[in-house]
Amino acid sequence: MKKLWMLMAAIAVMALFSTCSLTTSKTTIDQCISNFMSDLNGNQASIYTNLDSSSQLYAEASAATYWNSFFPSSDTYTLSNKSTSGETVTATIYSATLYATGASIVFTMSTDATGNAVIQSISLIGTPIFY
Repeated sequence: MKKLWMLMAAIAVMALFSTCSLTTSKTTIDQCISNFMSDLNGNQASIYTNLDSSSQLYAEASAATYWNSFFPSSDTYTLSNKSTSGETVTATIYSATLYATGASIVFTMSTDATGNAVIQSISLIGTPIFY
């Protein structure tokens, strides 16, 4: 009987770890912003994977053409002066042509149902472009 209880306890522990997120690493705020910038400079069609699906403009922002109006794909973008305070990330975005002198960008972050950081809203030069 004792062996049966030990076997059941072992199965319960294995089940806990196979369904629990304790062993799965989550996307952090910094990783999410880095992924956004990588997609912005690479495949703008993938930007939506960094966004909060409950945001109002999520459907529109899922199209690469949406981002091309703010960030033409012919340019390359970098962030500097990045500062994180709670769930708000402020930075300056640069590009060779459109934002050569830099432009302020603010990301408001949230967490999705799986615990990964996602972008809830973006303001560019004080104007909301995703929310």
